[in-house]
Amino acid sequence: MKIGFIGSGKMAEAIISGILNSGIIDSENILCSDINKERINYISNKYKTSTFGNNSTIIDKCDLIFLCVKPQDINKLKNDLYDNLRENQSLLSILAGIRISTLSNVSNHKSIVRIMPNTPAKIKKGVSVWIHTKETSKKHVEYIEMILNSIGAQYKVENEETIEMATALSASGPAYLFYFIESLIESGENIGLPKDLSEKLTLGMLKGSLDLFQVSNETAEKLRENVTSPGGTTEAAINILQNKNFKNTIIEAINAAHKRGLDLGE
Repeated sequence: MKIGFIGSGKMAEAIISGILNSGIIDSENILCSDINKERINYISNKYKTSTFGNNSTIIDKCDLIFLCVKPQDINKLKNDLYDNLRENQSLLSILAGIRISTLSNVSNHKSIVRIMPNTPAKIKKGVSVWIHTKETSKKHVEYIEMILNSIGAQYKVENEETIEMATALSASGPAYLFYFIESLIESGENIGLPKDLSEKLTLGMLKGSLDLFQVSNETAEKLRENVTSPGGTTEAAINILQNKNFKNTIIEAINAAHKRGLDLGE
């Protein structure tokens, strides 16, 4: 089994690292390309993979071919891909918003897998949602499951609409959380906490709260209510968030991400 990556950015690197750390295949069976020479030199030096400045060798030699370019660049790959894939190859895309029909149009190929991972894949804590066409072989599906398990949790779904929704929630979600973390740390500094202590308190609070939610049988709403004593400090903060339509703002933001993903697919 040979696995190729067209585009060798950070998410491609996370997948490569997961594959190698899990022993799915060895580095000599991973081929990478990128338009950035510094990037492919870095990947080659760190992971001992074969790297190329063009895509033709990867398309010619690999069984699984990951597309890891920017979604806006998908049509630039048509000359490389169209009519150049064999039936026993699968095309795997992690491009946000790019639908299977588009991938099929640029490649004239039927075995296509669409994957939506997220950035915690870098530390093997990612969540990936994916779907494949009926032409994808059982062997390839098994390898894809192993690859995605190597970077976190994976969920195979039945339709692309679920992929679009997951893109807005779990794929973009780390940015929302980091923005919230950024705001919490700055808020601690604003009321007088030293920056390093504000950061430690924020991260410790978040880790503990997430662990509590994971082991608890109670809903997030109930756990929030458990902290919010009538007339107390937490209620004072929650009142501000509710008055500012905090929950509705989050819902509106994710709706905007979802709509943008749909627009990218058109």
